[in-house]
Amino acid sequence: MEPDDSFDAITSGLGSLNASDETTVQATFQGVDHYLWHPSAISRRSFIALAGGAFTAAVVLTACRSQPKQTDGVRTASKWFSDQTIVSGQGPQRTIWSFSDRDGNLGGLSPESIDVVVTDSDGHTVHQTTVDRHLEGVTMPYYPVIVPFQTTGVHEFQFDLGKRGRYVGYAVPGLRGNSTIFWPGDRFPGLQTPTTANSSGVNPICTRSPVCPFHETSLDASLASDRATLLIVSTPAFCGTKWMCGPVLENLFDHVGIGIQGLDVIHAEVYSNPSSDNLGPLAPIVEAAGVSYEPFMFLIDESGLVLRRLDHIWDNTELRDLLRLV
Repeated sequence: MEPDDSFDAITSGLGSLNASDETTVQATFQGVDHYLWHPSAISRRSFIALAGGAFTAAVVLTACRSQPKQTDGVRTASKWFSDQTIVSGQGPQRTIWSFSDRDGNLGGLSPESIDVVVTDSDGHTVHQTTVDRHLEGVTMPYYPVIVPFQTTGVHEFQFDLGKRGRYVGYAVPGLRGNSTIFWPGDRFPGLQTPTTANSSGVNPICTRSPVCPFHETSLDASLASDRATLLIVSTPAFCGTKWMCGPVLENLFDHVGIGIQGLDVIHAEVYSNPSSDNLGPLAPIVEAAGVSYEPFMFLIDESGLVLRRLDHIWDNTELRDLLRLV
């Protein structure tokens, strides 16, 4: 298998906000600030700081600085990804968006496809595309907009939903050299992950009921073998957005059953010793992966190099595209 940076397969194929004097942040899974208006107006919250606290559905903060007024007739798009997952100058980058009106998420009213224009901080158009709606196996319709960012800084996304109106959102790609996460072509670190034979200090090793079948092989053993590896990190019982990260493990189980020849499928939990009262410390795999969000999934080839990564939310269409690389 070869590292896949094209995302061609991907590109085929919660409440209303009228922000003018307020900064709105959705933190529906820990560590991800879904800032729906202007990302430079608020600093990122760390995953560690939020991990021990309660899940927050929406936090509305009054901005202490002036902000751009919303253009009449243009709503703010819901941003379902961390800027940590996008960089400039490294090929196509996956951003994830959904849309709401005054009655809430558009849901089944979301168009089958939308037109998107992306501009850089100087207002120059850097990308135009049409994106299909993704919904198979997940509750919320979303749109994965794949953008080859060439520069860092604030980028504006202009969405045309036809009769559903126009929306705007913002993303801030960084530099790969400053990124703590792993990208296609990077060597993934060998780390012992919990198995039925050795919990590695994680209890429970799986919060799915019943326990999923992806705890027979440790990550380090898989990376040392001649097999490819699919690593998914999620916490079914403690996910802050069960409609988003809850289904991804179930969807994977539906697609691979107990396994695929030549591929080790490994599930790891997000927390080492969670309870309903206290989520406790992060599991070692989360810190080793360098991420500040969940869920996430890495496809790693037989030599231990990352082929592709999926973050936050993915439906069965994107999952099948990833599995075709095996």
